[in-house]
Amino acid sequence: MSDPVLVAVPPKGGSLDDVLKKLVARAWVRPDLVAGIRRLLKDDKRRVKLEEGLIELWLASGCAYEPTMRAADRFGHDLDEVDAALKRMRRWRDDQSRERLDYAGKATVEAMLHVLGQDNDPVIREAASALHLQLDLTRPGKPSRMVFNHLEFNFPVASPAGGAGRAPVRGVLLGTDHEVTPTWLRRSKRDLSLTCYDAFHNTLMDVLDLGAVRNWQELKAHLIESDTAVRILGSLGLDDYLGHCVLMGSARAERVRALLAAGAPRRWAVDNDPKLAVLAGEAVLIDPAYEEIYSEVLGAKRHGVRLAAGPKDIERLCAAEDRVAIYIVRSGSTVAVTDGLCVVGDELITSETIVAVNQDSLDRNPGIGILVDSLAPSNDDHTAAWRVKLAKRLGNRLV
Repeated sequence: MSDPVLVAVPPKGGSLDDVLKKLVARAWVRPDLVAGIRRLLKDDKRRVKLEEGLIELWLASGCAYEPTMRAADRFGHDLDEVDAALKRMRRWRDDQSRERLDYAGKATVEAMLHVLGQDNDPVIREAASALHLQLDLTRPGKPSRMVFNHLEFNFPVASPAGGAGRAPVRGVLLGTDHEVTPTWLRRSKRDLSLTCYDAFHNTLMDVLDLGAVRNWQELKAHLIESDTAVRILGSLGLDDYLGHCVLMGSARAERVRALLAAGAPRRWAVDNDPKLAVLAGEAVLIDPAYEEIYSEVLGAKRHGVRLAAGPKDIERLCAAEDRVAIYIVRSGSTVAVTDGLCVVGDELITSETIVAVNQDSLDRNPGIGILVDSLAPSNDDHTAAWRVKLAKRLGNRLV
């Protein structure tokens, strides 16, 4: 019997939702189990959001129970949910001896997950067994969250006409964060990966014959295959396109609009791009995880562009303080509701969920090829369609 195929998938969020829906359509996993997993993760995300809001509301209400409940009532919260949250959340005293709130502790959330694992509904029990806890490093206070851990599955294999039955391919879905997935794939700790492209770009810079690539098609073309076993096979076809875009306030964006009208390229850092002068002279705010990519694509050192880590609310800061940033844009909804904020020029890099494989594993385990064939990776380029949607949402905010 062959080894199970280890498939890296996102551990939480919309990316996991989209991947699981695709795998249901490909008959890898049962729809009722996926519905259960998605429900539990959504409920736990709501719990964390509620606790996050109550931490601030408690402080604004004088660090007392009754005023907090009255304030929660005014905001339309379910008071039973608020009461239960206040009872499970941790308490601590600050330097002024005020009792402060913190997220529910790890032991408390573990107990909640344990209860779900004993639920009367067998699907919920099974869904709970596929989850574990993880610190949410994106939130202040670092709450414990339920995220996808792993799920075993059997993929049926069609038999040749008149032939004997064939054993199904055994597989394991493993929740693995975008940032570390390519590293695991390179080290043969995962066989297949269904992960956003930009994470791969970030960890394969050392095996490219050209640094300034802007999408998975270009990366695939410039990958030095003799230096790595990672192979990019194509798009998973999830319609989850996004761009790493240059953001700035409307006044500064008008300067770029004039340059574009005079013939400047929409793409950044090509053909002696005069738009780069707008970025020079002050720090461009970024997510530091992508500093190497942005620096390479922009030719930052050559053009005097300085990159610096930005805050979590980078869009608001750009508009309020007339700063420039590079940030991920999906639908453009946040930009559309942020007064004075514009997306300027074409995106630096584009991303979507891709199918990648470890070639050594593929050569060793024929089950991997069967699963890849069932996914039917696509070579379609969705850039043009995504830009049309973005332009429709943003109007003149897309410069």
